[in-house]
Amino acid sequence: MCIFMLHQAMVILHLNTSRHSSLLSAILMVLISCCTQRATGTWWLLSRLPISSVHTSTHMLCSSFTGLVKQQRQFCMKYPEIILIISQGAQTGVRECQSQFEYHRWNCSTITTGATAFRKNMLKVESRETAFLYSIISAGVTDALIRACSKSEKSSFCVCDEFKRQRGFDSLGEFKWSGCSNMQSGMRFSKQFIDAEERRIKDARALFNIHNNRVGRKAVMINSDLKCKCHGISGSCGIRTCFSFPRNFKEIGQYLKQKYEGAVQVTINNQRKLAAVEGLKRFTKNDLVYLDPSPDYCVVNKKLGTMGINGRRCIKDSLGPEGCDILCCGRGYDTWQELYVYQCNCMVTKDWCCAVQCDECKKWRDVYTCKMR
Repeated sequence: MCIFMLHQAMVILHLNTSRHSSLLSAILMVLISCCTQRATGTWWLLSRLPISSVHTSTHMLCSSFTGLVKQQRQFCMKYPEIILIISQGAQTGVRECQSQFEYHRWNCSTITTGATAFRKNMLKVESRETAFLYSIISAGVTDALIRACSKSEKSSFCVCDEFKRQRGFDSLGEFKWSGCSNMQSGMRFSKQFIDAEERRIKDARALFNIHNNRVGRKAVMINSDLKCKCHGISGSCGIRTCFSFPRNFKEIGQYLKQKYEGAVQVTINNQRKLAAVEGLKRFTKNDLVYLDPSPDYCVVNKKLGTMGINGRRCIKDSLGPEGCDILCCGRGYDTWQELYVYQCNCMVTKDWCCAVQCDECKKWRDVYTCKMR
């Protein structure tokens, strides 16, 4: 309800140009403060707020949003346009997390069941799922910043690096770097903003978060391609200008999912640094790490934030994690029917080139859900 009221207030403010706009602005600041205070102090809540692109609203958000630490707030005030990009990047990370774990016992549900789930519940457990969540949101923010710089190098936070004005080499020979170092700008600003919250605390959880945040940022750089343009007579490639650009975020999500599956359990040594648990494999800077074993996602545990599997959809005969036997934790499943609406009898219309016209068909289909307990 609070999020809905906030969205409506921002729409009204955007449309209103009368003498009452200052009053609307004040109301908006109160709503932002109330919405965030009811939750918990973390910038991740930006992924849940329907932030408007209105410049004045971003300034109010920077000053009123309780989820930002001092350094993040200063950063936000200095680069007000960046907060919208960070919000969009966090949302991208959340969606990809839900996509990658859609048919797992843990399906990223902690971040869709209410704002209070961020710090107060499952995220107190430094498990491999938490490691993935931090890395994918960090990657989402980094990816969004890089793409924003690529669209507009005039943004105040997009800084050109000297080495990118030099020449490089690949399998096809020499090329000249094109424009600004969007990759470096995105990596740098993502680190400065996201890690600010953790560097303020400097405990075991902060070390865990900082490491996995870095894995997410590096995943964007690793999953990027060199894109080049040819410049020469008659389209020849006598001169090439190139730049690095991230691949589709789905590929980054798949890469981090592999890192999740190979995550390494670590501990904190006497030097207050992450160290591999004795007898287990060592980890690198590109590996996801976790401190605690995963909780039992089959049961509801409000203290840990596990939602259980009651009523979850499953696939009857699948042998994978989405199969009813695995997903339902051996409890069995219920079968019921739903009316499925889909397009059918599609054909290319004669009146207009390449237009396709379809009928709407309906049929009943079986649906399987884990038994309620």
